[in-house]
Amino acid sequence: MTETSDNVAGALRRTDHDGVAHLAFDAAGRRNPLSLALMTALGRELAAIAGDSGIRVVVISGEGPAFSAGHDLAELTRHRADADAGAHFFAETFSTCSALMQAISALPQPVIAAIEGTATAAGCQLVATCDLAIAGSDARFATPGVNIGLFCTTPMVALSRALQPKHAMEMLLSGDMIDAATAERIGLVNRVVAPGTALAQAMALAAKLAQKPGAVVRGGKRAFYELRGLPVAQAYDKASAIMAASMMQPDAREGIAAFLEKRAALWPEFANAAPSDHDHYPDATIRAILATVSTIAIVGASPNPARPSFLVLKYLLSRGFKVVAVNPGQAGKTIASVPVYARLADVPGPIDMVDIFRNSDAAALVVEEALALPALPKVIWMQLGVRHDAAAARAEARGVTVIMNRCPKIEFGRLSGEIGWTGFNSRVISARRPLMAAGGVQRRELG
Repeated sequence: MTETSDNVAGALRRTDHDGVAHLAFDAAGRRNPLSLALMTALGRELAAIAGDSGIRVVVISGEGPAFSAGHDLAELTRHRADADAGAHFFAETFSTCSALMQAISALPQPVIAAIEGTATAAGCQLVATCDLAIAGSDARFATPGVNIGLFCTTPMVALSRALQPKHAMEMLLSGDMIDAATAERIGLVNRVVAPGTALAQAMALAAKLAQKPGAVVRGGKRAFYELRGLPVAQAYDKASAIMAASMMQPDAREGIAAFLEKRAALWPEFANAAPSDHDHYPDATIRAILATVSTIAIVGASPNPARPSFLVLKYLLSRGFKVVAVNPGQAGKTIASVPVYARLADVPGPIDMVDIFRNSDAAALVVEEALALPALPKVIWMQLGVRHDAAAARAEARGVTVIMNRCPKIEFGRLSGEIGWTGFNSRVISARRPLMAAGGVQRRELG
């Protein structure tokens, strides 16, 4: 993760994580006005992002009670004292704003607005310009320029393209504030979520989009804006040519093959990552994983005490790990006193390690589900007999450690020395005194 927090005296913060750039307006006390300096800084960040192949999605949000109140009216008013009564500054401000909005549409990466509180005038224009928008149910939107003698002409450009003409015209002529539900109904935002969760929901959507093949997403966004203004026949001609050319690309070849073979796709851009050696894992690697993970989700956990998944769950629980179970058929129940969820996405809080008790093909789908989580797990662990190299490469390209064809119960017992009590060779020789867990001498901890 990288973060820059000194843009425009702290009015704009950028945080990058896992292919998502988060740009946050941070002038909450002034309701995040779009001053000339802030718009210039935002445009500069977008220009840098446009050329950064590591950034796959952008999220824009505002701190405090407003997403953005629009243009900085106090700043505009101060320039009335200029020799030209502010004419040059006004022209520069509005042309900079127009260039910024066009830069968002032209940006190769999708841009998601996360709105809490109010988004008015140019702030509403920004919402309409972003490719996607998620609003808290407390969000409000308006283009109130008509009420102060300044018709929202530049916001009109964005609104008239995002909304049906009569909805856009009503907002522009009345200047009235509309609520989030109305904004969703007329197409200004994609969805409305619980208050205070818009940013989290936007980041979750961004994480999902970041897993898609980058070239396909960038080309799709470009085609969307290029074709929507063309006559229907011309748009279809151009779309047909784009589709035919896309069929010749590696992403389409891999994606269609994965669909037909009923497996998860491994997009070429991720497949090029250097593969790990999944035939041999150093003891130090396994030990480091088991010593640092805390919350483990066991996918495919069974309530049957005779099944390996049940035994592993009980063992890990006894060794101090926080364990949750994932099994759609047992959702809402408990297994060995731990809660069971239908999906990984239903597990509250971050998951450190996903332990997969499914066959290899199903494991690939579980990996995709894990990579869609807002907070990626540190480790994906496939149990004995389970291996999917393409899915492993996909996860490793996202920075997730992958272990395959191993059992954490066996590895813990081997590295702690417990397994030696049953006559097995642990392949670990040490003169160190073993650490004993609470509950008796038959329970050891990792040294």
